[in-house]
Amino acid sequence: MKKSLLFFFLLPAMMWAQGNKPAAAKKPSGNVTLICRVYGVPTNLDSLYVYENMGLANKIVARGGRRPVDSAYVLTVPMSAPKMYLVGSSEQSMAKVILGEEKEVTLWGNSQFMNKARTVNSAANKNFEAVQTRVNQLQEQSTLSRTQFNMATGAARTKAQENLAALGKAKEKYLDSLKKVNQMLWRYASLKLSPDHEGQAGIGEAEFYGMNYFKYADLKDKGFDDMPEVFSAFEAYTATLINMGTPHATAIAMAENKLKELPAGSPTYRRALGGIISTLKTTNSPEYVTLTKKYIDQFRNDNLGEIPRLEMDVRRAGTYVTGIEAPELAGMTPDSSNFSLTQLRGKVVMIDFWASWCGPCRKENPNVVANYHKYKDKGFDILGVSLDRDMGAWRKAIAADGLPWHHISDLKGWQSAHAALYSVTSIPQTLLLDRDGKIIARNLRGEALGQKLKELFGS
Repeated sequence: MKKSLLFFFLLPAMMWAQGNKPAAAKKPSGNVTLICRVYGVPTNLDSLYVYENMGLANKIVARGGRRPVDSAYVLTVPMSAPKMYLVGSSEQSMAKVILGEEKEVTLWGNSQFMNKARTVNSAANKNFEAVQTRVNQLQEQSTLSRTQFNMATGAARTKAQENLAALGKAKEKYLDSLKKVNQMLWRYASLKLSPDHEGQAGIGEAEFYGMNYFKYADLKDKGFDDMPEVFSAFEAYTATLINMGTPHATAIAMAENKLKELPAGSPTYRRALGGIISTLKTTNSPEYVTLTKKYIDQFRNDNLGEIPRLEMDVRRAGTYVTGIEAPELAGMTPDSSNFSLTQLRGKVVMIDFWASWCGPCRKENPNVVANYHKYKDKGFDILGVSLDRDMGAWRKAIAADGLPWHHISDLKGWQSAHAALYSVTSIPQTLLLDRDGKIIARNLRGEALGQKLKELFGS
């Protein structure tokens, strides 16, 4: 069994690479024609696009319309060393395709499921599919072997450790053989495959992967600048650390140490930082805002369309992070004038999201009123932000509950732009800001609100 398993892992890369010729030293000239035979096409789909994936954004490389003779979409890109591109009608459904040296490539697929599209008459893409299959096999074996090792004891654990060591050698042998015949596919595979923690003494899993996750990939190699997979590799790297229970701050420190090894501002760096940010967002990490601001600052002058989106995300995410300045709020008052949050700068301010129809909000109002009167002369103020739709109901609730502070609303209910900016999906919700407009706390109500205000102002 052991011999057959090792044979399976040591299958030479040359089996799929037969006929794959090394790139000529002379720079290719002319164009590559990509013919897309796509079915399930909406009647209004007049174009397909070729994108270069930069991680958090895609750069349009080519656009092609439908050929009248057979309804195929035809696109052209300059000939070059082989590169990975994305092809589709939108960024929501795209096929991954290698283009560069082959004069013509045909892609077949369903417009709604372009990720499952396949090429014909393309040795480069056939080889890529073979590498993807092999990488998936090795990844699955890693997962199984690590599980067996972690569950085993005694002699079984020793055996499992030997299997992990054999698997590591198999990965290295596969990557070495791949590197000799196809540098681009080696870079792809080296980002997808990582060494396995074999129970090394004195080093835990998180620390091991923090240092060794990219052992097989020489990320200083300039060729990685053309490798979109850097983005997903750093996504997976950060997620691996966090899923192992590594504190977010520690995981970010490890990730930033990896970033320091990359040429600052390079495409490799941009994709790597983007991958880290992507994972921080999906895990609701408190570090998301800091790293995203770093990305915005570095790539603002090379905006590919992601910068405005990230700036909006930072404003929204920042409403949950203490020490971050709260986004500006401005809107219509009950007397149809205008008022803004910045007009309260210099005071400790509570932003109170509520509505006349919200029972829990109205129940909390007496507590808020009491605290307002207790601390207003010491510099405490409130900005009520209503999710009402009816002006009359809003005014009536303010009068009935005796709410003497400032109020604004865009009268759009749950479609309120104010609520969206602050990621408010339920009410009541509150934010407490310091005199500089920075967030102190979120969702203080009842006794907790009174205790915090006492801490800030004294009895």
